[in-house]
Amino acid sequence: MPLSESAIRRRLAKAGYRLEKTASRHWSRSWYGPGYMVIDGTNTVRLGAFQRPYDATLDDVREFAAGL
Repeated sequence: MPLSESAIRRRLAKAGYRLEKTASRHWSRSWYGPGYMVIDGTNTVRLGAFQRPYDATLDDVREFAAGL
């Protein structure tokens, strides 16, 4: 069974990261849907800002969290 979003958040927090999700009223959400960014303790985006902000999917974040 894959990890839920809250379980992923807890796992990332223990490793010193935080998970941010596209704001519900963000303009890009209507075009691209919900997206995620993983940010480390130095406020550097580690996943989810390659071509645009919040471009990682929940599956991408699951893979990142599994590698911690």
